[in-house]
Amino acid sequence: MIFDFSGLNWLAIVVSIVAGQAILTVWFAVIFAEPWARAYGAADKAQHTAEVPMYTYGIGLACMVLLTLGLALLQKALGVSGIGDGIVSGLYVALMFCVATALPGYAFLRRWSAFTLAISAQVVVILVVSVILSLWP
Repeated sequence: MIFDFSGLNWLAIVVSIVAGQAILTVWFAVIFAEPWARAYGAADKAQHTAEVPMYTYGIGLACMVLLTLGLALLQKALGVSGIGDGIVSGLYVALMFCVATALPGYAFLRRWSAFTLAISAQVVVILVVSVILSLWP
């Protein structure tokens, strides 16, 4: 399998990165901010926010770029196009890779509420990114 970066739709990649970051921001800073803070042992959102080092946001963005590029290359290689293909490939990647690699770490830590919040966010992001990329092959 040859990965051809020149054949990628860079506009779709940028839109996917922005959409993914927006979803995660709303997910963790607005909708589930308090449960997320408590899942990590903070008293509330303000304490958790104060304890998060600023560089973690850069790491998050770098990971979103890697996720989007990886998914774009995979979908291009597999010929994924259209909303149905985008949903199927997104679910496949989310379940077979995201859940399968994150679950052991959360299980060892016994952080089940953090697992539920984090993985559900990742599944939503992967599905949205996959659909965006599949609509603009």
